[in-house]
Amino acid sequence: MNLQSLHDSLDTLDASLPNDDYDTSERLMAEHLQAVAALSMAVERPSNEAILALRDHQQRVLARMIGLRDEAAAHLKHTGRSLRAAHAYLKAESLA
Repeated sequence: MNLQSLHDSLDTLDASLPNDDYDTSERLMAEHLQAVAALSMAVERPSNEAILALRDHQQRVLARMIGLRDEAAAHLKHTGRSLRAAHAYLKAESLA
């Protein structure tokens, strides 16, 4: 496993995020983290700059994942409020 293949795995993970395929995203992240751990066991060490570039790439993908998670949470919260408002409206209408 080389650094380019780790970048490629992050790109694959990033591309899978809009599909809401959480099982695939979770599997891709687990595979990526295993590959990063294996890199620490490698005899040939990459340069500090290369490691920092990989870390920065990983941080961008993680930040995107967090943003999508927060978006989903806000959507669920909004949906819950809309449902409560609809129920209240129906209840008020039936009382009238």
